Amino acid sequence: MTAGDILKGQLLVVESYTVKASEDIELGEVVYNDGNGILAAPNTVTGPFMVALEAHDYSEDSSHEVECLLAGCVEVQKKTGTAIKKGQAVMVSSDAGEVILWVKGDAPAGGGSQYYDSSIESGVQTALDANIHRVGVCQEDAASGDTTAKIWLGVAQG
Repeated sequence: MTAGDILKGQLLVVESYTVKASEDIELGEVVYNDGNGILAAPNTVTGPFMVALEAHDYSEDSSHEVECLLAGCVEVQKKTGTAIKKGQAVMVSSDAGEVILWVKGDAPAGGGSQYYDSSIESGVQTALDANIHRVGVCQEDAASGDTTAKIWLGVAQG
């Protein structure tokens, strides 16, 4: 199996999306639509997430539509360095389009002041965003060195 492979044919939701200008899309990459088209999802967005079912080289392709999976079981790109067990949630890593083990957000303490300043607010917002960054759930164990993971996309989001 490789990234972009559909693992279970039941309950699939597939749609065609326009690629953002000058963006290349990799097979099995987690993507999102920023309002100007799809691109690799960075770890700063909260979704909705999709998985590209085909690669797209913007400079070489004349049609800029890519089939994407919105929900279902699929193999996606994974950042190495972290193992993920079956049933654990995944999120987008610091490498756009690749997943890692989901980590719960942790709001900062209020500090010595009673006031809710912009620094505390920013930290709370980051923690809240982390708690909704879930892309899906791992369908089977993925080792630390694996470059792909089998996930249920659209499961456990939110």
